[in-house]
Amino acid sequence: MSSIRQFRTALAAAQLGSFVAAGRHVGLTQAAVSLQIKNLESELDTQLFERRAQAAVPTPQGRRILAELEELVARYEQLQAQSGDTLRGSLRIGTLVSSLMGTFGTVLARVKHDYPDLHITLLAGQSADFAARVAAGELDAAVVTEPPHGVEPALVWAPLYQEPLVLIAAARLRHKSVASLLATEPFLQFDRSLWTGHLITEALSRQGAAPKTILELNSIEAIAELVRQDYGVAVVPLLANANWHASKQLAVKPLPGPAIMRRVGMLERRRHGKQAITQTLRGVFAQAAP
Repeated sequence: MSSIRQFRTALAAAQLGSFVAAGRHVGLTQAAVSLQIKNLESELDTQLFERRAQAAVPTPQGRRILAELEELVARYEQLQAQSGDTLRGSLRIGTLVSSLMGTFGTVLARVKHDYPDLHITLLAGQSADFAARVAAGELDAAVVTEPPHGVEPALVWAPLYQEPLVLIAAARLRHKSVASLLATEPFLQFDRSLWTGHLITEALSRQGAAPKTILELNSIEAIAELVRQDYGVAVVPLLANANWHASKQLAVKPLPGPAIMRRVGMLERRRHGKQAITQTLRGVFAQAAP
């Protein structure tokens, strides 16, 4: 008799494109994955996959059946998450390191206290990488910056909170203007290939600034530390829990003109089995928003 475990294995193979990758995802050997899918095909009297070298490709009939299995698994996971009087189950979620220093860190502490039966696995990384992993089903959701060019139709991004872009400088420079600092001081640039980097580049353009970049990094806190040590100035999102305003080593200056906000939100598939959990998380974010 087929089981939810077998359905998940088959879905992982379809999403990841191989039995090897599916095995890593569900914690089985390639041989065990192959056996589970073979038994499932036998019970359904249908070939679900074409076996190719290093790849598994769903057959036309397999795609139709796998879509139905995905519905069954999603419904089962929703029932599991909502069983009893509390939220339970597991969630694999990607998150920006900087979000853990912002509102997300506060939300996680509240969720851990309010829902002790809910197990959340966090994977740190970058927004663009998470989009592909959420689409493939490797992650249930991800907390990412707003995608600069939208998301593919199978995904949805919902805003959670926002952070203004500010200029940070060493304390000795606190009496200088933003325009003067961008024109005269060495500049520490957040990685322009990343979504937050795109936003910062846009902010500099609005300021009519072309600072002299001496270093490009993909860590906001690493940039802040170098600014504390007077290596240069930077434009970064004002992280909620960073407490930079209280630092005697940093000057935090709003950018002239209308505030430019980094919007952070939850990225997930339009339909998946963990939506009861992600909906609860979004609700906790709404309560925690300043």
